[in-house]
Amino acid sequence: MPTINSNASKFSMSSRLAPSLGRVMPWFVMKRLNQHWPKAYHLLRFGTLNVNTPQHWDDGWARHGRGGFRATDEIPSVRRRIVAIAPRNAVLLDVGCGVGELVTMLAREKRCRCYGVDISGVAIAELNKKGFEGRVSALPVIPYPNEMFDLVICTETLEHVSDAKRTVAEMARVARRGGTLIVSVPDGATDREEVHVHRFAVKRLHRLLSRHFRVNDISVISDGQDRNLLAVATKP
Repeated sequence: MPTINSNASKFSMSSRLAPSLGRVMPWFVMKRLNQHWPKAYHLLRFGTLNVNTPQHWDDGWARHGRGGFRATDEIPSVRRRIVAIAPRNAVLLDVGCGVGELVTMLAREKRCRCYGVDISGVAIAELNKKGFEGRVSALPVIPYPNEMFDLVICTETLEHVSDAKRTVAEMARVARRGGTLIVSVPDGATDREEVHVHRFAVKRLHRLLSRHFRVNDISVISDGQDRNLLAVATKP
């Protein structure tokens, strides 16, 4: 007779019941959960602690650029700053690369040799069509060797992953000593996107990155109604 995992069974039951509870929860309570406890919001809203599955992002990237839909915001000011900061001719990894819009800019303007990793096979297929190597993987796993990259970039991704600490540790593992890390996340003070499972303030982002990197700067960048945090760090 197969063994029943009671903890898994209890969570499965909770995940089925949670959306029903979420539907009767007062709107102001759900709003506060979304702002301060996004994983609890996810459970009540979607019946899971993190809706950012491969299927979710395959669907989003398959629709990207069609009928005005974008799987992610363009954040042009953040991208321009990253291109300005990036060293020329760097071997770089874009963590959460999507369809390769940023690596295309860096290859063209900074002559970087670019690689990518993303949860979505649809996105990686588009990246490959553009001539870049990419691998499909759900973070925190980054399927590249130790100390391979001069530059590791992670834009608008950490807010989506369940384990941000292990993801940063993996980025440190694949970065060379003296290499650069560039991370952007939405400013948690204004971020209300319901598929995000983390809200980052400057102090929280600094604390997260400083476990493995020397943080050189964290800037607040405004782009229309959006505000993002852009961190630049060095691997000791």
